[in-house]
Amino acid sequence: MLAWHYPRMSFQLTTEKDVERLRQAALLLEAENRRLVARVVELTRKLMSAQGKDAEELQLRLQELERQLAQRTGELFGRSSEKRPQREQDEGNKPEPPTHGHGPRAQPTLPTLEVEHTLEEPDKQCPKCGGALAQMKGCYEEAEEVDVVE
Repeated sequence: MLAWHYPRMSFQLTTEKDVERLRQAALLLEAENRRLVARVVELTRKLMSAQGKDAEELQLRLQELERQLAQRTGELFGRSSEKRPQREQDEGNKPEPPTHGHGPRAQPTLPTLEVEHTLEEPDKQCPKCGGALAQMKGCYEEAEEVDVVE
């Protein structure tokens, strides 16, 4: 279980919901990490010089330590440490595939034919009371129909 203890601060990092407290803990942990890395570099230099190793070997060892630190920092604070919806993660990684079947394409060169459909006389009467049905002005339905000829 991951817990954070600091003077005047003690809480569980895994269950803490207060963003400001988590931000403070992250800043303190980052500062402590930098201090420890500087200490490791200093001690590595002392050890290598005590063992009589040359500057080139020392430089290679320091580069390896820095690479390991960058890798671990990436694991801790990288993109995978924040859980995001899958769609958000994919947006930056790869383009979306083209979608199919989402609405008709415009066909400006097709000939159009307007047809008005009217009701026959028996359909102009109310089926319940037998009264006459009247057309409501300004209310109509519009539809497009495409006949495919192969």
